[in-house]
Amino acid sequence: MTAPTYTVGSIHDGSATTVSDMLANPLFIPARLFELLNNAFLTDVVFRDAGRNSAGVVAFEANVPSFLSGDPEAIAEYGEIPVSIGTRGTPSFAVGIKRGLAVRVSREMRDENRVDDVRRQMTQLTNTMIRAEERALRSLLEVATIPAITASASWSTTGKPRLDIANGVNLVSSQNQGQGTEDILGFRPDTLIIPAGMEPVLMNNDDFLKVYNAGANSAEDIRYTGRLPGNVLGLDVLTSRFWPSNRALLIERGTVGFRSDTRPLEVTPMYGEGGGPNGGPTESWRTDTTRKRVLGIDTPKAAAWINGIV
Repeated sequence: MTAPTYTVGSIHDGSATTVSDMLANPLFIPARLFELLNNAFLTDVVFRDAGRNSAGVVAFEANVPSFLSGDPEAIAEYGEIPVSIGTRGTPSFAVGIKRGLAVRVSREMRDENRVDDVRRQMTQLTNTMIRAEERALRSLLEVATIPAITASASWSTTGKPRLDIANGVNLVSSQNQGQGTEDILGFRPDTLIIPAGMEPVLMNNDDFLKVYNAGANSAEDIRYTGRLPGNVLGLDVLTSRFWPSNRALLIERGTVGFRSDTRPLEVTPMYGEGGGPNGGPTESWRTDTTRKRVLGIDTPKAAAWINGIV
């Protein structure tokens, strides 16, 4: 049998996907959820992947020095090359937490072809999973001993965002092992995390906008683009809808903390609840989204908070 052809004149033409089509392929909705959640978690970007774990608990050492003890020594001919001693950090551990949610498709959604209800649930599940992960990240960062500075003033008024960011970069870069100014740890922050919606705040900040008045940066003027540039003072800019509204965070990405999955993100195929025809006794089909992940901060000095930005 030859498949019918369609003349498509707009995005609303052609063969529409029905709820029955979605349920006929049990992987349709899970595949869409995977697509929505792929690279959507802030922890996947800022924390390094420490590999899988099978126990749900990860032991690690916090505040491990960046350098060996002592410096390379001058060695005479035939002299023995000295062996340095690697210094250790403070033993600690982090426990994994399993998080999950499910969404349902009812028989009524299928029979009445309520496609929008299905799509709305997928969007809501995606947003909720992202919010839960970022809340866990925030809680972890807020209890860690991350150094902090206070903004010069609110960025919505007379504050100087670029000066504050530069001071934060200097704070991270100058962190040492507590043995003197020569024992610099060597961190180089490369990422700035700020709350989403910061664009309208910075659009009214003359100090932030002055670099766009002329020259090569004028094309990135947020008064015209409506969005923050991808790079500020050499830092990648990340935003989060669930970030504290009055704080920004500078980090050396991949250094400040780690993530380790006991169970990677999993989305089950659609299945009828309770078995039986038409979705079982509840006349519904469901898909479950779960993950068990360990998050840990082992190098808090590779980050710095900027408080009081609004």
